[in-house]
Amino acid sequence: MPGQEAKYQQIIDWVRENIRNGTLRHGDKLMSENELAHHFGLSRQTIRRATGELENMNLVTRVRGSGTYINTDGNGLSEEQPEQMVLRDAPAAGPHTAAREKSGNIAVISTFNERYIFPDILKGIEGVLTENGYTMQVAFTDNRLSREREILQQLLMRDNIDGLIVEPVKSALPNPNLDYYKRLRRRVPVIFFNAVYPGGHMPCVRIDDRKTGQMAVQYLLVRGHRKIGGIFKSDDGQGPLRYQGYLDAMIAAGAPVDQQSVVWLDTPAAASISDVGDYIFRRLHECSAVVCYNDQIAYQLVNLALARGIRIPEDLSVIGVDDSYLADVSRIPITSFLHPKKILGEKTAENMMQLIRDPSFDADYLFESTVVERSSVIKI
Repeated sequence: MPGQEAKYQQIIDWVRENIRNGTLRHGDKLMSENELAHHFGLSRQTIRRATGELENMNLVTRVRGSGTYINTDGNGLSEEQPEQMVLRDAPAAGPHTAAREKSGNIAVISTFNERYIFPDILKGIEGVLTENGYTMQVAFTDNRLSREREILQQLLMRDNIDGLIVEPVKSALPNPNLDYYKRLRRRVPVIFFNAVYPGGHMPCVRIDDRKTGQMAVQYLLVRGHRKIGGIFKSDDGQGPLRYQGYLDAMIAAGAPVDQQSVVWLDTPAAASISDVGDYIFRRLHECSAVVCYNDQIAYQLVNLALARGIRIPEDLSVIGVDDSYLADVSRIPITSFLHPKKILGEKTAENMMQLIRDPSFDADYLFESTVVERSSVIKI
């Protein structure tokens, strides 16, 4: 009906205009459905339709359990704004005392907001922060150092947070932004999740990546596989650690370690391995099994193998890491090692609360992964 369309179009027009004038920027959290309904005097059903249309237009991203975030990448609305991700301004603080006044805000920097493991981690973080009276302000780097730098500059300039939780960008590589982290650490606690920068000397909550790589190989060895290949990411810190675990298990078992059966991919290549499919299968042609860096790579590998007439698991057993939804929806469900996701997010936020109370608290934490068995591995 025209009247209904005009109502939800109000929200769309309002969001577009606020993106154009810079009031809403990439990574900003949109008001909740209830807040929008109250602000515009519209029903939640109308608001829900508007946010659905905005998502179809790629103007927002909805993170289940966390909220709706502005997404200005690639939509042409942010041309007049600097390419940056900023957090909303907090209410102005009162006069500073000898001790830094509490703002009630915790900044969270994550690499991506896409569906994989990220929404569950953010949901876990936000739940604990909310229980402790804090507001989560989230921004996304898209795994780009330039975006990370812009976010950190904004945080230093605004000085309106009580702590910073970070998933690092390309954590296996030297990072030019470490000085910004050091400056922030002089003001507030900083804790990382999933990985941490080399030489950064900052606490991190993650799975034991080296042990996970080791257990993945051991799982295959017990099932009779000896010629085991590996596909690892070269620019994320988890990649070298999982590779080290792969080596630990192969050497301990006296299994042959052939570097020709190990493939290294950076983030762009890992996002679309079909571009290097011929290369990968040349490297794996003598292997009966392969350990993949994560489920995203394992899922793509299964599809590529089946398209080439390679049977999974009869010709090639495949194992992944993260126990994501991709492991379930794969044409051949993928055996994968568990990432605790929401629980990891909760633990990260709990350790941040401890750091706020006691800066000397040891906030490092390792989760030990466990295998989730599906159909992609065969015993030989």
